[in-house]
Amino acid sequence: MQAKVYLLDHLAANYADTLHDTLQERAQGTGTQAMSYLGDIHFPAKVTWVEFDCRALGIARFERRAPSTLHDDGPRGSGPHGFLIDNRPEDHLRITMFARPEGARVMDPMSFMRLNRTASGQLDYEDVKFEFNQSMIDFRVRTGDSEQKLEARRTIHLINTGSELFIPCALFAMLVSPDLGGIIPSESETFTPREAKTARKFGKSWILGAQKSHLTIRIGPQAIAHMQERAARQAFERLSQEERNGPVRHWVTEHERHYRSGKVVLIKGHHRGHTPDPGLPTRVMGPRLEAVEFSVPANQPPGSI
Repeated sequence: MQAKVYLLDHLAANYADTLHDTLQERAQGTGTQAMSYLGDIHFPAKVTWVEFDCRALGIARFERRAPSTLHDDGPRGSGPHGFLIDNRPEDHLRITMFARPEGARVMDPMSFMRLNRTASGQLDYEDVKFEFNQSMIDFRVRTGDSEQKLEARRTIHLINTGSELFIPCALFAMLVSPDLGGIIPSESETFTPREAKTARKFGKSWILGAQKSHLTIRIGPQAIAHMQERAARQAFERLSQEERNGPVRHWVTEHERHYRSGKVVLIKGHHRGHTPDPGLPTRVMGPRLEAVEFSVPANQPPGSI
């Protein structure tokens, strides 16, 4: 009821996820966390709710061949995922990810994530604590889950939470950037007047006490251009790795080939290499500068230069 709500469409969630892939590549090279590149995160409210379609995100990840899907034979992810981020405590940040697996009705989390803060007030991504959701554990025990299955569910939930936490944090970072980072937030009413009237009639306090509006996040031209450039670059890199056809087609003049044994072979002029794909970007080289020769007259007296 107190949370400020942000709903990301599938393109906005995919855009934030591509930023995560880019920063993760840098982080692996330096041995740091990708989240640390976002700096000090400014949360728009003490309690926030960020929701996106994980199924659509899983399809986008698989289609763009994200690093997390390199060994998958199909898209992964189902249903909506929502992050409830509680920033009210001064010494830590409490994060809860609600996810509904395919074919299930229960969305309660198996555990909660706690990010402690340093003495300066910044989040310490190296000091992460996890807390069990005892009510959910008890429910799973009553439904017949073994201890091994409970631990597996909890591990999967924590991995997904840590992996997708970048999306709401990237959203908050873009919201305070001068150009909004390429996103377009638009405010919409959470409930229609008719729904509010029905809630008052039947005393639905969770509707009456909720925020009157929420923000829907979409991407703008800047983000679309980034996605297109990234797709073209990855296609070029993939083609360069998969098709090693040698150098670009060129003419080799007639020449002699000398071997260590003393053998000399005359190689006639021929073409070598392959014709470049016209759809691939071409590296453009600048004009070759003319060589400049400096000469000093032989009879130049000393000290006159």
